[in-house]
Amino acid sequence: MIRCRPYYIPREFTSVVITAVYIPPHADTNQALDELHAVIDRTETSRPEAAFIVAGDFNNAKMRKVLPRYHQHISCPTRGANTLDHVYTPFRDAYKALPRPPFGKSDHVSVLLLPSYRQKLKRDRPVTRTIQRWTDQSDSALRDCFSITEWCVFQDDNINTYTDAVICYISKCIDDVVPRITVRTFPNQKPWINGDVHAKLKARTDAYISGDLEEYRKSRYALRSAISSAKRLYRDKVESHYKGSNTRNMWAGLKTISDYKAKTSSADVVSASLPEDLNTFYARFESNSPAVEMQEAQEDRCPPVITQLLVFFKPIKKILPEFDNLGHLYHAVKKSLNHLALCMTS
Repeated sequence: MIRCRPYYIPREFTSVVITAVYIPPHADTNQALDELHAVIDRTETSRPEAAFIVAGDFNNAKMRKVLPRYHQHISCPTRGANTLDHVYTPFRDAYKALPRPPFGKSDHVSVLLLPSYRQKLKRDRPVTRTIQRWTDQSDSALRDCFSITEWCVFQDDNINTYTDAVICYISKCIDDVVPRITVRTFPNQKPWINGDVHAKLKARTDAYISGDLEEYRKSRYALRSAISSAKRLYRDKVESHYKGSNTRNMWAGLKTISDYKAKTSSADVVSASLPEDLNTFYARFESNSPAVEMQEAQEDRCPPVITQLLVFFKPIKKILPEFDNLGHLYHAVKKSLNHLALCMTS
């Protein structure tokens, strides 16, 4: 096994790890595959962003039995009518195999592998999104906006009409107070890249164009420090999911570490009674329990509109991920709960 870094390499890979394998015809294939799996798994753990290529004479062994994530790229016979030589990578259709004459007196044909892998930057287009940046200043301004609001103008005998009016007003305040920024995300961008790394990259490019070697050396050192700091912050963020009691964040951290990408489904038809149905379903076993008594005591101190907002926002956002504004509404209500509760108690 060797690790190399070619001069031209897709940005999503930090290096290339090539493993040469030979399994004799009469060897214990299960033991050989177990040892191969242990070596590759250990290397993948230490080099998670590397591209792995496993090639060699496997004879009767099939590496996909122990590593089903890898794909075999040689489909042509390599010795007689049998395909004994295999090339495995984690990328489907990464190579196109063409048979060629054998080298010297070898009884195995040689195989020319033509790369057909396309970079992520060429496969997918950059995504431009407009997001709202929440800061302490925006939270304070939002609380000031709620504290001077005449909430009596929204009062209505119908609780649904009252809730809709309050939600629309909160959304308008969020749009007016919270600043928006445009973010462009490239498909091969690493998750730990932040604004500091972008700034250091731009400074290094400017120093290189200017021709100042001393400034270029300093900018390279600053960039390496920024990358190390960004990776450390991202690692701490992922590891912090296991230190709290939020199971949703814990599973999100597990998916990030294992690179698990599940297809999300959304409801096609949504009725107006969905929040009430969800609340009834999840609270069906909580009757006559201390938790219900505590919830009732909290509801006595908190107005019904606020309770309804906090209870329903999370399940709705989980089922309807296309409504991004629900997360901002929940954040605004959570940060300004005291101001809203005092003003809306009636």
